[in-house]
Amino acid sequence: MIVERDENLIALRFDDGEDLIPRLLETLGDTTSAVIISAVGMLRDFEIGWLGPEGYEKKRFHEPCEILSLSGTVNRQQDGKPFIHTHASLAGKDHSVIGGHLFSGTVNFTCEMVFLVPQGLAFERKLVVEGEPMRFFPGKK
Repeated sequence: MIVERDENLIALRFDDGEDLIPRLLETLGDTTSAVIISAVGMLRDFEIGWLGPEGYEKKRFHEPCEILSLSGTVNRQQDGKPFIHTHASLAGKDHSVIGGHLFSGTVNFTCEMVFLVPQGLAFERKLVVEGEPMRFFPGKK
């Protein structure tokens, strides 16, 4: 992996076989507020989900797919650790597109990502309704 940072940006290049979400969390370190502004590359062995009335309905895909988009935020959880809330659109070899909440994935060949780190804002995850997923709360630092 290659990582470069300045005050407002974090640029990353992941290599084949890296486990995307754990490597992101490791690399972000104490950065708990950020926005994904760009992502290209490929994933394989990824799991995406759709939030239904009974919780997330997840499905795992094994074949490599091109990342068409990854969007989302990094938020501070109540325990102070970062949480990555990411949605993905991915295209298979036949050009069909699938998407949803990205739970996991292995980099296939490469993945390039750029994050914007907002100055003066903090993003948090908080529980609003018992039994539901935590929600996004932007605020001033």
